[in-house]
Amino acid sequence: METKLRIVTHLPLRGLWRDTGPLTATRVRTLSSSHIRNLLLDGEVQFVVVDVGLKPRWIDLNDCYRFWMDEVQHHMVEPESKVALDQLPGCYGYSASEWQSEDEKTPIVVLELWH
Repeated sequence: METKLRIVTHLPLRGLWRDTGPLTATRVRTLSSSHIRNLLLDGEVQFVVVDVGLKPRWIDLNDCYRFWMDEVQHHMVEPESKVALDQLPGCYGYSASEWQSEDEKTPIVVLELWH
């Protein structure tokens, strides 16, 4: 299958890719809101939103701070929390993990969408 046609088939995500091909990337750790804020204090973060049935959505690096402020922080599901999705705005939330890749210079934060 062509990489640009590849979709997410299950969560948690097992591999990471762009339209141009697969990335050599490894999940490093689960992230909380405070972890992400600390990463953003150090510089830009490459956010990737993944949802079953869709292609990964890579957020433009120039948009990472706005995306965090306007979207992600309001929908974060903290690790080990027992928050019901219907308690979050829009009834959806993100669980976050940090990935490392030799292909990317900035930290990668994968946001798995739950709805």
